[in-house]
Amino acid sequence: MKQLSSIRKIACAAGLSLLTWGTSVSYAEEAAQQQKIIDLNAVPARAIKELAYGEVLYDYYQENYFAALTRLNVAEKRGEIIEHQQEVQLLRGVMYLSYGMLHEADRIFSELLSSETRDQQLAKVRFYLAKTHYLNGNVDLSKQHLEKALDFLPANFLDESYLIQAQLAYEQGDVTAATAYLKQISPNAEQGLFAKFNLAIFLLQSGQLDTALDLFDELYPSPESSDVQRSLFDRANLAIGYHYLANNDDETAREYLLKVRLDGPSSHRAMLALGWAYSKAGLHTKAIAYWRELLTRDARNPAVQEALLALAFSYFNNGAKREALETFVQSAAVYGEQINLIDSAQKDLDNNLFREWIDSRGVFGEKVFSRWVVGDVPVTTNAIEYYLQEVTATNEFNQYFHRYQEMYHLQQVLARWLRQIPIYREMLSNHEKRYNRLKPQVDERLKNFVNAGLKEQLSKLQRRVEQGLAEDDLWLLATTDELEVYQDLMRVKDTLDSIPASEFDMEEQYDQWRRIFGASLWKIAEEYGPRRYLLESNLKQAQQAAEEFDLQAASVGQADKVAGTRFLHYDDRINELEQEVNTLNAEIEIVLERSRQAMKQVLVDKLTKRRKELDFLLAQAELSIAKIQDEAINRILESTDE
Repeated sequence: MKQLSSIRKIACAAGLSLLTWGTSVSYAEEAAQQQKIIDLNAVPARAIKELAYGEVLYDYYQENYFAALTRLNVAEKRGEIIEHQQEVQLLRGVMYLSYGMLHEADRIFSELLSSETRDQQLAKVRFYLAKTHYLNGNVDLSKQHLEKALDFLPANFLDESYLIQAQLAYEQGDVTAATAYLKQISPNAEQGLFAKFNLAIFLLQSGQLDTALDLFDELYPSPESSDVQRSLFDRANLAIGYHYLANNDDETAREYLLKVRLDGPSSHRAMLALGWAYSKAGLHTKAIAYWRELLTRDARNPAVQEALLALAFSYFNNGAKREALETFVQSAAVYGEQINLIDSAQKDLDNNLFREWIDSRGVFGEKVFSRWVVGDVPVTTNAIEYYLQEVTATNEFNQYFHRYQEMYHLQQVLARWLRQIPIYREMLSNHEKRYNRLKPQVDERLKNFVNAGLKEQLSKLQRRVEQGLAEDDLWLLATTDELEVYQDLMRVKDTLDSIPASEFDMEEQYDQWRRIFGASLWKIAEEYGPRRYLLESNLKQAQQAAEEFDLQAASVGQADKVAGTRFLHYDDRINELEQEVNTLNAEIEIVLERSRQAMKQVLVDKLTKRRKELDFLLAQAELSIAKIQDEAINRILESTDE
């Protein structure tokens, strides 16, 4: 029907204009920035009430401290963390502590301590504050905080608390208290194993053999023991063996030294000591066998170097002067070679070798030096790689290296951000170009829609429908085909009316016309209900579309007021961020270089110490060679005189 067709056209026109406008102004919004000390199995004191805090905890538990701190800073900037203020501050202090930022951690813990906190939360703060004071060397303050925190500490904090208290007692010379604290540590806690080992060594040096042996026995490995536990067991047996060796109990010394694994990191020292134990017992053949076996190993190892001299002296003391001389000469050659190797390494260090070396190996993924610490060191001609074995096992080097790792990671993050800045500029340029291209089109379409007078047409149509329905005009409900029939019928009627009745009798034609007209009208009448419902429904949809258009047009007008300045100063912000990143990069490079220099200095000190030791060994070898040669010359002179 004509009226229905007109209504559909108006509804479609309104919908098309709204859809086109919505597409042209819906620009992409900026994406929101994404973002172990605490036991994973610990029951949280409070339920997580804020998503941002949960995200920080996730990165924290993954030991991604950089990501956790970044997300925490962003969340605080946006005001996303309200309920968990104390928890996040404690978390931040713990992460600072893990980075070795003791002053910052101390400040945070002290502030938390002055605020109102629950007993358990307060105990955690005191624990971390005690740990910070301990690392700073403030023994008394550390002890005070631990004593106050102990009764309220969660179970997962107790082992480390006992360990720190044992260390404090140990440093104050209270071995009894240190032992009591250590006995409270869980048997399988790894930190307890290290503490027991260190305390046992102290007891051993203090002459408290029985107590030390009891602690060493607790380190005895089982088939399920880790490499760390087995390594500690080797070191324990080595320490006991050296103790008995120093006290002339060769048999007992051998008993413990033979327990050391031949493929472990302590095997070199154990084989050297076994040689001395057999030698002191008069079993020179076995002593020589151990020392000769030791000579098949890496000549850079101090135990191997000492074994050379020990073997030569053993030959000399047992009258094998020729073998002694050959071994002394071999020793001098090895020592000289190692001295040259260290001198070469020190020159390489001065030529920036260390920076190239550390950068070429990368600093992420598997811990770089973890295998080296347990003796798995590559055999190369570069002395640096060997001597790093001992250097990387020191706490001093690891602190510098940890800082280097984090700064290197931060540098990589900033480099990635810097690479994205041209993309941001291009995105900004594309958005501006798109806006400038689409704005005239949108304005034109809106103007055309308004000028088309579709709303006026809708009003007219609405009045026409209301009038037709009131007058019960059935042709209002006609379809397009039926309207065409109606138009044809009306033209036929006009033709019939134009013929004079006096000339032609048209009654039969009129009768046919009335039958056709009546049949068409009857068909419409039969479908009156459904047709009227469809007409009213389409009219209602058109009215709703018009109302929706008014709302969208108002929204478009409001958006148009701010659209022109939407990207204003974005280019300035991008330039500022680029400058900030470049500034941070320069500062990070300074910290990286300081870390490299600090690590390098630790290595230089190690090389200097080893060179002095080698100088002493070389002097001993050369002196012994000279002594043997002097004796030989004297014997020749004596035989000549005779």
